[in-house]
Amino acid sequence: MNHIAKIGTAVTGVLLLAAVSAHGLVVTGTVAPIDGAETFHNPGCGPAEMKADPEYWAPLSPGMSTEGWDLCSDAPNCTAFWDIGAYSKGYLYTNDNGVPLYDHYDYVTNHVGGADIPLDENALLAVSNSLLRCRLNGGTCIPRFAYTGREKYGCEPDDIEIMLMHVRQLATVLSQFRDVVAAVECGMIGPWGEMHSSRYKNEEDTDRVVQAWLDGLPQEMTLLVRYPRVWTVRLGTTATTLFNGGGLEAIDPALRSRMGFFNDGYLGNDRDYGTWRDGGGYWDRDQGRTFLRGQAVPYGGELATISNEYFDAEVHLFDPQRHNIVEEWYDTHLSYLRNITHEKYVINQRMKAITFHSATWAFEGMPELHEYEGLDLHKFCLDHMGYRYVVRGVGAEGRTNGATLNIGIENTGFGQLLFWEAHEVLLVPKTGGAPLVAGAALSRPLASIRGGSNAVVTVSFDYPKSISEGEYGVYLRVRAPLPDEIVGGTPRRPIRFANVNCYDSDLEANYLCTIAIRKFIDIFPERVWFAYRADTCTEWGCELTDGVTDDLEWRKRTFAINDPMPRGRGARIEFDLNAASSEEFIEPDGGIASFAFREEGGEPVPYGFTADRWKRLYGRDFASGEKFTLALVLDSSANTVQFEANGLALADDTGRTTFLAAGRLEGFSNAVVLGNGRDGNIYGSLDAPCRATRLWVN
Repeated sequence: MNHIAKIGTAVTGVLLLAAVSAHGLVVTGTVAPIDGAETFHNPGCGPAEMKADPEYWAPLSPGMSTEGWDLCSDAPNCTAFWDIGAYSKGYLYTNDNGVPLYDHYDYVTNHVGGADIPLDENALLAVSNSLLRCRLNGGTCIPRFAYTGREKYGCEPDDIEIMLMHVRQLATVLSQFRDVVAAVECGMIGPWGEMHSSRYKNEEDTDRVVQAWLDGLPQEMTLLVRYPRVWTVRLGTTATTLFNGGGLEAIDPALRSRMGFFNDGYLGNDRDYGTWRDGGGYWDRDQGRTFLRGQAVPYGGELATISNEYFDAEVHLFDPQRHNIVEEWYDTHLSYLRNITHEKYVINQRMKAITFHSATWAFEGMPELHEYEGLDLHKFCLDHMGYRYVVRGVGAEGRTNGATLNIGIENTGFGQLLFWEAHEVLLVPKTGGAPLVAGAALSRPLASIRGGSNAVVTVSFDYPKSISEGEYGVYLRVRAPLPDEIVGGTPRRPIRFANVNCYDSDLEANYLCTIAIRKFIDIFPERVWFAYRADTCTEWGCELTDGVTDDLEWRKRTFAINDPMPRGRGARIEFDLNAASSEEFIEPDGGIASFAFREEGGEPVPYGFTADRWKRLYGRDFASGEKFTLALVLDSSANTVQFEANGLALADDTGRTTFLAAGRLEGFSNAVVLGNGRDGNIYGSLDAPCRATRLWVN
């Protein structure tokens, strides 16, 4: 029987689930289904801060110190830029010395390095130690390597084989940190590793560098490239064929799941400073959006450096009459930007001057964003990069030895969770004391809820054995786990929900609801049988059997009790039933719901409810096949039994709802159905399929 009531309205497609009572479990409160509009950042998304020298590039050099490297500090997400120019003989190409830009001549002597040599152990250890520190701090990292972190052209090794060797060396180190590295920006080629202004920017050489990274990195680690042309070359097609000839559907899913873009000219103009363009193997902005819409990899980079005058003349992306930038953020699944928190960037300043109104930026499929009405567009973008989970409704269903929560969750973020996730339920006693931790099974991972979409997620958990009856706050702890974490311990990378008054920083968990629990005993449903009385059997002493055969008058069914709790003053046994028609119903002793408890070796003791016909159940008619719950409520202190249908007491012709038991229950210790773990039998006169589903002791 489903104890979750469904409200007939929905918010952006998320079904709101009512907080209702279920036998043994009552929901007394739930989290407010409202985004608190707080700024916070979950693992693998948001600002990817940079830390190194003032130019953000950390130099590696032969024989360097390997201690103290920490490019991420305690930032939850970071970018690590490494300058490996010291391992390249390299040439600095300028027009000032009469050498054509990007050309190489043997007589040029303006070297920038010492020699084309492999990265030494110290350099590799420095990278490894920095990523290890990031792991210890519970962070994530997107690294990039290049031969110059300054505006210098050239500087790469004289032989591309040296560059490919460096890629293989670095990939070996990065592969040890697949739990930390959210993606790798391809880099290597050109100033800042932006893959332009280099003699290696040609299609063949660039593709060799990309292939070296893909060969060296694990399958689940994403490689990000700077330009669409890299994709077109790798796929061996043209932009026209790719977007107009069905080419997108033909892309190898394995490649699409591990290669994406980084955008270092983001929002600098309508073409993102050359990221998008028409012709020449490149893609225009709309084609880029179409491609990225089907991606599930990190996407971001850094905002372009422009002036206010240039913004006014060239940037039209924030004019809703010409472009819907909010819809683009959802299409491209924007997940990180390095400099979105830096005040000096004009684009940040201008976004802060634009007010977010959902009506202004509305588009088909837009999630519920009313909580951000009237706030500025910069905060909206900052808060929604990556994933942002909002609980829109909670319902609860009690079950034997546990509970199931149905949670309506909306991901109002642009993207989705891209790390492995783990879950636990915390039950916090309202009377105080340490929280009880239970393993949680989700019907679907949160990572499957893409940006701008919603789902109902079922969370099932068993009560810890040490639980007692009372009221508990129920919290869901979600983490992007690290290899050395202990289940149940404090997570280093917790995932926070956005609801107001939801996240508890001490528990590192998200409040969902408050429940009251009664005591219980588990009955294995698969071992629970029920008896029906054949028309030819007139006494309780008919032949019994464990099997079901056509020639036997009675069918024996058995309860199995699992680890019963201490006996109390009463018990409640519930059956989920299908109603039989009044014509088919047999009344062997004048009771429409006759049961018998049998002590081991003794005769059955019937407890009956008297009525003339089936349809007289508390004044309404049950249709044949209708599902309902029948309950036997036993009170050992008064030695009585009561019958309920769907929670309402059944009365006989005189109006009685409580009946004296035929024998002393004595705390049920003498009734085999509750007899210290021994198997017992229960017989009944309902001839419809049914099973005992719950046994509650109070």
